[in-house]
Amino acid sequence: MKPTPATAIAAAPEAARASAVLEAEAPTLALLVEEFARRAPAITAAHWDRVQARCAAAGPAAGELIAEARASDGGKHMRPRLVAAAFFGMGGSDADLLAEVAGAQQLLHLGLCMHDDLIDGDRVRHGQPNLVARYADAGRVAGLPAVAAERQAMTAALLAGDLAINAALLALLEAPAPASVQQRLAAEASAALETTIAGEFLDVRSELLRPDASEPLLVAELKTAAYSVALPLRLGAVASGAASAAELECLQQIGIAFGIAYQLADDELGLFGSADATGKSVLSDVQQGKRTEHVRLAYQRADVAGRARLDATLGDPAATEADAAAIRDIVTRTGARAAVTRTIDEHVARGIRLAEAGLPDRLAAYLTDLAHSLRGRTS
Repeated sequence: MKPTPATAIAAAPEAARASAVLEAEAPTLALLVEEFARRAPAITAAHWDRVQARCAAAGPAAGELIAEARASDGGKHMRPRLVAAAFFGMGGSDADLLAEVAGAQQLLHLGLCMHDDLIDGDRVRHGQPNLVARYADAGRVAGLPAVAAERQAMTAALLAGDLAINAALLALLEAPAPASVQQRLAAEASAALETTIAGEFLDVRSELLRPDASEPLLVAELKTAAYSVALPLRLGAVASGAASAAELECLQQIGIAFGIAYQLADDELGLFGSADATGKSVLSDVQQGKRTEHVRLAYQRADVAGRARLDATLGDPAATEADAAAIRDIVTRTGARAAVTRTIDEHVARGIRLAEAGLPDRLAAYLTDLAHSLRGRTS
């Protein structure tokens, strides 16, 4: 009979028994991460309080912009969770440093989301009007002409995003750690930010290409994986003070694999999901003509009539639900949807193999469980 933890501890020599007791009583990594995640909104709010204090002399307009920016926080705080997972999984213990780094990661995410909504013309995030929509409505209520109200709203979103990104970098440079660690954290964020900007521009420029000439997997790697998965894992590992160069590279590759899988699953929801579950219209990607992997493969495999339908509908701001249903039908009939599902599974499997081979056991186990949740996402 396999010994239970209790019998194994009882049979161990004294020193080993003490170590085994501590290990058996230690919180699991998942529990540590969830406990931290419950504090994440308050941590982000504390970061915004500091921004508010720094900008107090700028007057009420700056205060209003900061209030609107901080109201944009929400979601599952996935990225702070990843920071915490890598931090605890690599043996980190400084709670103040973790809070600073995870809060900075969330601020960076918020800033990039504000810019992304502006670029995509989206007006909803987390099922609620986003900052652009709120400012546009306020401008119209104040009596501004529609064009002026839109300009005010776009300016506010641009500046609020800049403010959040700047606050994130400053937080890393002022983290409670040696100067060398502060600089390393900021350099990690800066490098990921440059990659994300390149990916965002590639995504926008892809709309000029035929769908089958686009590179959605590269866009997913640059635009999403770099800052959404690889960066928080690396920030947490650097902050722990215990990660080797090999482990950091392993986390980078895991982040790319899981990040691509995450983006492909997100694209699946953008076409086949429920607006109630995702908080986002299932029409927006079609109306914007997003060059997703679903669309690339469907266009590549479609017959002449199917390509004509894709050409006519993708990028049409007046596309209806019936039009989107026709696109979904083409994506399904051509086998593109099934092919994307296989690609998601391949990237998930690759990330798991990397984690099991190159990371401490409990961090590898946590990331494996997380990776499995990418399959069958509904929100």
